[in-house]
Amino acid sequence: MSFAVFLLYVFLSFFRPIELFAPELAEYRPMLVLWTLGFVLAASRAIVRKEIAARGIDFKLLFAFMVMLGVSLALNGWAGGAFTAMNDFTTSSMLFVLVALNVTSLRRLKLACAAVVLSMLVAALFGIQAYHTGQFAQQLVLRQTAPQHEDEDPSRAPPSAASEIPALDQTGWYLWRVRGQGFLSDPNDFSQVLVMCLPLLFVLWRQRAWLRNTLLIVAPGAVMLYAIVLSQSRGALLGVASLLFFIVRDWLGTTRTAVLGGLAGVAFLGASAVGGRGFSSQEQSAGERIEAWAVGLELLKWRPIWGAGYGNFTDHHHLTAHNSFVLCFAELGLVGYFLWIGMIVLTFKSLSAAVETLPARSPHRQMVVLLRNSLVGFLVCAWFLSRTYQPVLYFLLALCVSAWWCASHAPGMTDKESPKYEKIHTIPWVRSTFIVMFLTIVAIRGFVFSHQLGRGG
Repeated sequence: MSFAVFLLYVFLSFFRPIELFAPELAEYRPMLVLWTLGFVLAASRAIVRKEIAARGIDFKLLFAFMVMLGVSLALNGWAGGAFTAMNDFTTSSMLFVLVALNVTSLRRLKLACAAVVLSMLVAALFGIQAYHTGQFAQQLVLRQTAPQHEDEDPSRAPPSAASEIPALDQTGWYLWRVRGQGFLSDPNDFSQVLVMCLPLLFVLWRQRAWLRNTLLIVAPGAVMLYAIVLSQSRGALLGVASLLFFIVRDWLGTTRTAVLGGLAGVAFLGASAVGGRGFSSQEQSAGERIEAWAVGLELLKWRPIWGAGYGNFTDHHHLTAHNSFVLCFAELGLVGYFLWIGMIVLTFKSLSAAVETLPARSPHRQMVVLLRNSLVGFLVCAWFLSRTYQPVLYFLLALCVSAWWCASHAPGMTDKESPKYEKIHTIPWVRSTFIVMFLTIVAIRGFVFSHQLGRGG
């Protein structure tokens, strides 16, 4: 019962049919009611069975990070905002806990992944039909003025530019970007989750079952890729390119995969250019993002330990950071950055340890590999989005931790005297976290320096 409620909550969270078909029901907070029911049932089950798919260190890092949100504000002169900051993060943190309570077996892990993939496939189909037919276009397609017309008088736009059917607008005056509902109402968020879902389709892969693979993997994957293109999210296109290497490397080898990834990247760049959104750092939107990164570095210098305070980035710049890593170290300093990067590094290294330890054909290993690919694709997108605190990241981290937990309880992995047990449970993550912190900050500095050099600064 508790797991069925959880699956329903996951599906409705990502597709959001209530906002689309019955927005008048929103005042009754149906999602909150469903979450509460699911949490109570799952917590009761966990207490009885003494089973939760996460480690103490996972919860400690998550809780410490949440506390750091409040501390960062208190140390910047607003102690009263500390509780509000931590309360803002409750949705993300409790979603992590909800997954850990429910996803305690390989079967449950596969069903949880299936629920989010199915919901995003339905959302993608609705977005595509909205783009081509105009039905629900107001809710599912965002209209933005194209960069080349931003400084022009909107009244000069051709009448056909305001078509009720986005696909019919050939004037180039507007960008029509497919999106979802709820926390996926931003096209970038929507496409980022689609990138996350692409590897999870391969849970259904079967050797030499070409018809099955075409119907259940290739066709849904094509729908999701088309929706990503229609979202016109440059970060998502780069996320897809990054996935190609990890998904097909074992089949084609590193060199062939790199070549294929390069060709796909060129194709995506071409598609983006046709849509009116380029990748150059000198393009206005991209340039503004990198300038925001420069502000983030300055805030880190100004408040290196505790940061400028949760939610305070826009007090120092007219745009948000447009980079989850920059937003974290700018607002929470090196302490908060350590906790945030630590959660990611610990999760990634745990998955890698499971991959190295489990037998090659183990179904547990397959899930670990796919979720690790999802995490990589998601983080590539996060490099261009300010999503440090958003629920989807913590939902994905929780799925990854649950995958590690299931792998550590797989046949042959539970003998405490076995070298495999020690390898999968002993994860040296602290040193790696400091290294990743250093490398990401250096990379940001490199982007900023390159942009300034290109402008002659």
